[in-house]
Amino acid sequence: MSTTITFYDIKSNRGAWSPNAWKIRLALNLKGIPYKTHWLSFTEIEPFMKKLGANPTGKKPAPDDAEDLYTCPVIAISSPDGSSPSKLIEESDAIAEYLDAAYPDTPKLFPTGTRALQAAFGQFFLSEVMMPTSAVLVPGLVAILDEVNAKYVEDTRMRWYGAPVSTWAPLGSEKRAGVWKAAEEAWGKLAAVYAKSDGVWISGAQPVYADFIVVALLACAREVVQDSEFAAILKWHGGVWGKLWEASSPYLAERQ
Repeated sequence: MSTTITFYDIKSNRGAWSPNAWKIRLALNLKGIPYKTHWLSFTEIEPFMKKLGANPTGKKPAPDDAEDLYTCPVIAISSPDGSSPSKLIEESDAIAEYLDAAYPDTPKLFPTGTRALQAAFGQFFLSEVMMPTSAVLVPGLVAILDEVNAKYVEDTRMRWYGAPVSTWAPLGSEKRAGVWKAAEEAWGKLAAVYAKSDGVWISGAQPVYADFIVVALLACAREVVQDSEFAAILKWHGGVWGKLWEASSPYLAERQ
């Protein structure tokens, strides 16, 4: 019997934006696997996931680090008629590995021999690229949420990181210009990696999970920064990100 995949993603007034969830949306679209999206707001995630029976994916940042953290994406795999319990997979990397194993006749996210290398790439991307870029992404996120969830993001980030998100990179400020300069330099390190490839994708001929880590952050930026700023990103480093974005267009649909 075929199965049904329910994909849990974080909602906004602009649709999909979460980079972690975009990794899996891209993967599902690449593989051509049907799924339905169940949207959850930030304030809905923890109570909903507890009721669903999902596992936490870590601990909250200090000073709340004694508390479990529940996140999206999560996928639920069930029989169409509901005759069997849903199997839940939490966290992007684990979901990607599951999709490769469960759908062996679809394009591979982790071609043989690449899993460890892609894990190393993911760690590099998180520390060297995503962290410098997040200073300009998180403030923009507040603008695409409803009032309750915008306040949730503002309050939790103030508690966890010690500064109002409105001060991280104000529009038109020298501080924002400095953040963008640091982000461009960070993406330059990544561009040097892609320059070693024989094609637009990091592995050359076809996308792998590492590519979707990058494209997912671009998809987030598209929704939370100014249009002119996103256009500038696509032109950085000889247009490498614009080429990657264009090549990814078949997989960027919010398929329901």
